[in-house]
Amino acid sequence: MSTEKKTVKVTEDTWTPPNWWCPEPQHWHADDAQATEHEVTELVAAFVRALQPDVAVETGTWTGQTTQAIGRALVRNGHGHLHAVEILPQYAEMARVLCAYLPVTVVTGDSTTWDPPGGIGFAWVDSGQARGADIELLLPRMLPGAIIGMHDGGPQHPFRGQLGALEARGLVRAVTLRTPRGVCFAEVM
Repeated sequence: MSTEKKTVKVTEDTWTPPNWWCPEPQHWHADDAQATEHEVTELVAAFVRALQPDVAVETGTWTGQTTQAIGRALVRNGHGHLHAVEILPQYAEMARVLCAYLPVTVVTGDSTTWDPPGGIGFAWVDSGQARGADIELLLPRMLPGAIIGMHDGGPQHPFRGQLGALEARGLVRAVTLRTPRGVCFAEVM
């Protein structure tokens, strides 16, 4: 049985209209209005390849597209494990099936009350409205210099402010990339 996900690859302008932040969203692709853009998923996997984390975490697994990419990057690294959490049981199960033969554990649960592992070297945060709470929960478990990636970090989303508040407290140093929905990467201080 193949664990390869069949992707729709619809252009992102289907979900995100052109705007001053990203005037040409048609250059990106996503399966639906909630899924991470495929090009952003590739960037997340590249971070995992470059950082070589032993422990990676993902909140907001959705259908498992980025989960699978992180798992594959860990296989290529030759070490490491991804701990992923998704609140919706049907999506957690989809991700579990997609990642069955990868170093990935998918937990069905609330990312704000989940007990993450320690020693996190990379975290991808793409859960619902609780991204700031997720990051606050993960920070004490993250290694100094670890990287947090956060989806939907553009100015049209409220999540950038959540990461910005942590930056103002000196806990992280962030950069936001001009993708259609915006993606932030922050170094843990």
